[in-house]
Amino acid sequence: MLIRLTYISTFNPNITEADIDELTGKAAEFNKQHGISGILAVEGERVCQILEGPRHEVQSLFESIRRDPRHSGIVELDVSEIDQPHFKAWGMVRRPMVDIVTLAFSL
Repeated sequence: MLIRLTYISTFNPNITEADIDELTGKAAEFNKQHGISGILAVEGERVCQILEGPRHEVQSLFESIRRDPRHSGIVELDVSEIDQPHFKAWGMVRRPMVDIVTLAFSL
């Protein structure tokens, strides 16, 4: 069973653009190895991310994110069963916040 999980959080103030770029690159590699795809949007310290893939893999990753000290104020917005991933070609990609809002309305 595939799911789509959407959450928001706040990065700690000491996170730099270089840190976010490195995190996104590592996430893309990890996600591809685990059948997860998604999109990450960062605006200032605010984060919105959509993760898609097998239920167990996505939930396991989300629990890891919840424990990540780089994040605070994590709020799960939605979890839905899906027939196929919308971001299938992306292990993880970073986009502007406006793009993720636009994509959310088209899912």
